[in-house]
Amino acid sequence: MQTDALYYGDCLDWMGQWDDQSVDLIYLDPPFNSKANYNQLYHTEEADDEAQYRAFTDTWTWDEAARNRLDMYENAHGRKAHDAIVGLKRILGPSGMLSYLTYMAERLEQMHRLLKDTGSIYLHCDPTASHYLKILMDSIYTTQGREGAFRNEIVWCYKSGGASPKKHFSKKHDVILCYAKSGGKCRYNQQLEKSYNRGFRRYGFKGVKEFCDDKGWYTMVGMKDYWNIDMIGRTSKERLGYPTQKPEALLERIIKASSDEGDIVLDPFCGCGTAAAVSRKMKRQFVGIDISSFAIDLVLEKKLKDKSIPAYGIPQDFRSAEKLAKEKPFDFETWAVTRLPGFKANTKQVADGGVDGRGRLADKPDDVGLRKLALAQVKGGRYSLSGLRDFIGVTQSKSAALGYYVTLAPITSRAAKRNVLDTGRVSISGSSFPRMQLWSIDDYFNKSLPRLPLMTDPYTGKRMLPQLF
Repeated sequence: MQTDALYYGDCLDWMGQWDDQSVDLIYLDPPFNSKANYNQLYHTEEADDEAQYRAFTDTWTWDEAARNRLDMYENAHGRKAHDAIVGLKRILGPSGMLSYLTYMAERLEQMHRLLKDTGSIYLHCDPTASHYLKILMDSIYTTQGREGAFRNEIVWCYKSGGASPKKHFSKKHDVILCYAKSGGKCRYNQQLEKSYNRGFRRYGFKGVKEFCDDKGWYTMVGMKDYWNIDMIGRTSKERLGYPTQKPEALLERIIKASSDEGDIVLDPFCGCGTAAAVSRKMKRQFVGIDISSFAIDLVLEKKLKDKSIPAYGIPQDFRSAEKLAKEKPFDFETWAVTRLPGFKANTKQVADGGVDGRGRLADKPDDVGLRKLALAQVKGGRYSLSGLRDFIGVTQSKSAALGYYVTLAPITSRAAKRNVLDTGRVSISGSSFPRMQLWSIDDYFNKSLPRLPLMTDPYTGKRMLPQLF
């Protein structure tokens, strides 16, 4: 494990490579099984299916992978989560929830192994699955004859907009489950908060220090397990546009309570990198993992604003890109698309009409009938002329202003270049651009971008600055 670094891929794969007891604090904000698909929307005036880009899916179904995970737990009596999973199967049966819980169990076991005896883990969830996750955590973190490892069920209360529901109370809190690796050895730095007396009247208890401010007299007491911390509003400076972004104040409280300067903080579902950013600010070492290359880019470019931070698993040269294309073609497509400034991966992974990514132009094309839309298709394997022609047809049928055909190695075929040339040119804000362009990952590593107009930032919706290597 390298600290002050990011890792691209499944956290289960990365954590399985690291040493026992190597982490001081773990915070995770995994998918909640909320039955929601979180997508980025590039534009509002054309808010259709084509405007949606894959961030992550939080809908779980009972499938072959879930069946295999259940079989493993039923047959592996020595695994920490065995009893919990077998019991939950009796309650839930084969279901999306059980699929989610078997997925989480594998990863929570690895986190337990990585955590030092003095360490703590904070599992962020919501009432959809918090009670089931607590059963899992109890089975993993409590050993017979040892002090219980459960510490707190923290309730994060927040305000947010939206219509008031008519059939139930408005849902305005998340749950954070706090467990210690070893009960008596757990590091904890007590935090204090104000406890106000009755207005401006003093209690006057002997030996108790009282203070006064504009709200009245108060004493300092240990912090409670319900936290009123505002969500990130639309005008907040923290806001990046990531769908499940958490406020830095929330992470500051957790990291301050359960770690010291120099400690290692792991976030296995790092998303837009709030835990990494706060750890860095508070002089801790951070390790962040995410299965989305789009999230890794967001952390480096928007949250930490430091592209020099190592990002393991992200291709660093042509050979590693070629390896990713061969072993994980969908991951390669997502990564390759996001090498184009302003582009994000398509929601669909199959039957997408040849479209792997989309971007939105900052300015409307001068040509009547064309949309502020750019499309991209990625080929990690061998290119075919018929495939290129199909993509040209899709670009034209969708009235997209621009198309980008992305391959691993440069295309040298004269026929391909002629087909691309025949698509003509498009005028945007007085500048001329080829309507279709060939571009390769080899070009990318040679620091050469295709011709691009000004694009809309997919995270903020604002105009992007010209992208240069």
